Amino acid sequence: MKTIQSDLNEKLLQQEFSSSLESENLQLQKCQEIAQNFVELENGIAVLSDLQNNRSYVYSGKLADALDIFQEESKQEIESIWEEELFAKLNAEDVLQKHLLELQFFQFIKTIPFEEHKDYCVVSRLRIADNPNQKALLHKMFYFTNPDDKNVELALCLYHFDFLNSSLHHGMIINTANSSVIQQTEAGNSAFLSGREKEILKMIQDGKRSKEIAELLFISINTVNRHRQNILEKLRVGNMTEACVMAAKLRWI
Repeated sequence: MKTIQSDLNEKLLQQEFSSSLESENLQLQKCQEIAQNFVELENGIAVLSDLQNNRSYVYSGKLADALDIFQEESKQEIESIWEEELFAKLNAEDVLQKHLLELQFFQFIKTIPFEEHKDYCVVSRLRIADNPNQKALLHKMFYFTNPDDKNVELALCLYHFDFLNSSLHHGMIINTANSSVIQQTEAGNSAFLSGREKEILKMIQDGKRSKEIAELLFISINTVNRHRQNILEKLRVGNMTEACVMAAKLRWI
């Protein structure tokens, strides 16, 4: 079974990118300035990933010194869209939840008008691994899309210490324009999938059809189908096979 990171990697890198070089360069330069300004102001780490070229620009503030990573220079280029050197310092389960949320964010961003893309981001709390003081980082991620083909061209990840010791456990997709929460990870919202939805997902994973599930659970086929539709909408996937794969990876079923 592929990892969630592998799924996300494929979706991000295998988009049909346009060849509007001038607009791409302008957007890249603008995002590089944002990343640099963030690092200078917040002492954090900014990772700007160029999805079309499978490359990232890493800007390191004093947070990098505290974690003993990205020590070669304050600005680096890496031949990957993943900041693995940073992930290695973080709680593995938190990183998994972060990737899941980014996969759902990628699917979500395709469903809303282009003009609203800039209003949404992912926010995650990532615990530092093997840390007796329970320190954590706050992470925000923004997608930047191309106005012509609506593909996601750039991903900007911003990291800094969680100075307030936030109650946010894993993460959520938020609208920064009106503060609405679009979606939360399971750890942040225990009712993300209901017990019944997980039960039905497990039966589907075991090969049972709606009629059989309805008989076993003493509910109507219409109720089963309503649960199936709710699952697809919550996980933002296209079919129940994808839903089962995602739920299994997260050990929900």
